[in-house]
Amino acid sequence: MVFSSSFDFIGFYSTCMIRPSLSIIARVNDVPLSFRNSMKRHRRTNWAAALIGAGLIGFAPRLWAAEPSGAPGPTNNPIAAFYNGPEGYPAWTDGIAWERIIDMRAYAKGKTNFEKFENARDELAAQGGGVLYYPAGTYEFTEGPFDGPAGRGLMLRRGVVIRGEAPAGKPLAARDGTLPLATRFVFGTQKKADHDVPRDWNLIGLMPEKGGGVGAVTHVGIAWVQVIGATVFFGPELKWGPTWAEGRSWKSAYAKPAWRGRVPNGTHPYDPFMGALKSADGGGMVGAGANRFVFGCMIERAAALNDYDSCGRAEAPEGFGTNGFHMAKFTARIAVYGSRSFVANNGLPQSGGAFLYRQTTVEAGPGSKGGNSFRIGKSRESTVMWDPNRTMGIDVNKDLFAMVAPEFLTAGKNGYFEEGVTVRDNWVFNHGQKGFNLSGKWVTISGNRNERMVLNGGKPVFGVEPGWCLTLDGFIESSAGGGGMVSDNLARAFDLGGSQMWIDGNSYTNTGSCPGNDGEGILCQEHGGTHLDSWAITHNQGHGGGNGKGFIMAWAVRVRGLLIAWNKTGAQVGALNAPEELDAITVSNICSKVVGKGDQNLPQGKPAAPQAVTAAPCGTDVVRIAWKDASTNEIGFRVERRIGDGPWWTIACRPPQREASPANPPEWMDFLAPSGRDLQYRVAALSADEAAATASEPTPTIRLTSPR
Repeated sequence: MVFSSSFDFIGFYSTCMIRPSLSIIARVNDVPLSFRNSMKRHRRTNWAAALIGAGLIGFAPRLWAAEPSGAPGPTNNPIAAFYNGPEGYPAWTDGIAWERIIDMRAYAKGKTNFEKFENARDELAAQGGGVLYYPAGTYEFTEGPFDGPAGRGLMLRRGVVIRGEAPAGKPLAARDGTLPLATRFVFGTQKKADHDVPRDWNLIGLMPEKGGGVGAVTHVGIAWVQVIGATVFFGPELKWGPTWAEGRSWKSAYAKPAWRGRVPNGTHPYDPFMGALKSADGGGMVGAGANRFVFGCMIERAAALNDYDSCGRAEAPEGFGTNGFHMAKFTARIAVYGSRSFVANNGLPQSGGAFLYRQTTVEAGPGSKGGNSFRIGKSRESTVMWDPNRTMGIDVNKDLFAMVAPEFLTAGKNGYFEEGVTVRDNWVFNHGQKGFNLSGKWVTISGNRNERMVLNGGKPVFGVEPGWCLTLDGFIESSAGGGGMVSDNLARAFDLGGSQMWIDGNSYTNTGSCPGNDGEGILCQEHGGTHLDSWAITHNQGHGGGNGKGFIMAWAVRVRGLLIAWNKTGAQVGALNAPEELDAITVSNICSKVVGKGDQNLPQGKPAAPQAVTAAPCGTDVVRIAWKDASTNEIGFRVERRIGDGPWWTIACRPPQREASPANPPEWMDFLAPSGRDLQYRVAALSADEAAATASEPTPTIRLTSPR
């Protein structure tokens, strides 16, 4: 059913509203967090000039995105409309057929909202794509094939996107975890242990074309929708086994009877762990996908149900049994895989619905060999907790590649190194588990907030009684001491992999668990994905803390290009147990201790400006910026862009290049350059005093042509 509301009138009013001329006042809370952080850091211009350049105030009347008369809905690019200031947006989103719209409130082909969705989706796909527009209202997805191994959710085909009604102004989720959204999707539930839990296919996902795979499903996404009771899963295409039971994957042997015959195709979040062949068995990447977005959404009560994997092990193959269940450990509330992935301005708030129930668990403890060795003890009945907040927040190109990770690490491309990833201005609440689990190449992670609560086993929380048993996955009990297998509840904020990354202006609180071996703030570890090549970690803040206190660290990985600067945390920063450290600098951080050699022999004096700075389009949606290092005493570089006559805007910080490692080249790829606008670039050499940077001359003006 669809329930219209007064938002219809409010949306119409805001669409037609004219900004007053000579306006000199802007609502600071409506400015993207990444913009506000940058203005605090870089005193290169004043607020008024920056806001005028961003289009947030002006001296001429400006219409709020008025639509042509007779249009069935908004026809503009909502991402470009929101990020229309100096921060930029991914130009590839202009290639979506935003003008081809089906108004889903008026659409009548189907008896249920699910049937209408599939029929309208297929109509748009046959025309090359377009927009399923859901005006203000509540849309129930309670009737449909949401159960069992052959089920499906709201599966998008190539070129088709979901769009809700945009809120007035520029509300930012990273401010407080809320967005005033008028379009709501509500998914149904099923009963487990006399409580409501999500159905098997409560997700917004991908539908491959006949004879094709999910890797070919591109130019898809969802914008401005409050999603209640479902996740978003835009997954990768791997080499699949014939069925889950025959896939020889990590978890194949523990598939529940009802799911053993599932034929994996990448549409289900656990296909990679149940049905993907291991690298040793001929497994590998077929296609991660490309051009996928999740923007301006609220994702609530979105714990994916694991009712298909018993979580058994060789020592206890029955796991928690046929009747057991739990939150799916490796399924994020938002999972987006592929190159040119854009996840921005989403809120994943604290959700209700926690409850206690009884099921089989197994004792575990440190092994006799130390390190990560462990022992499995006796099974027993325990009280465990269903907790929607103890699920991964945002996963991009990382957690689901475990079966084929060696292929990516050897080749240094694909999978963990998909190009052009942007994750910014998101707000994620966690009670344990990872907030952000991200990887890629040419990656921007900025302005995100991970609000956390320390995971304390057995404590009363979210209205449940004390005395429950903390487990890793619903079966293996978390145990004090030992390595990660028996005590890693994954209670960390940012777990990262990949290369050519900029992690800037993010914040997090209260990492860690008890009993637990976790608690990191910003982490790169080989066990979690990749070595560290060409990263800059700047202006991040960690507050509070559990056992880990939120350190910022490269752990036991090869480091070839690392700048850690101007961060604040109560824990350690640097590189620990790194077999190699090249071009590594740790400077001007507020922390408990600097580890590694990154703070040794810090350069002194003002560096010379970079030379031979060039900027050139690479296709229709990327600009390559390159330069020559003319200094021997820089701590790193700052790459800046100007759109038209607007302010200079930092698009990346880069590590120093004094040791000239090929893994840390003097270049950056700008995947957030808008199309059809005049663009200039410059590069500044940095010293420990960020305000004392020395900038190059601007490059000649260039433009990206529209992708359509």
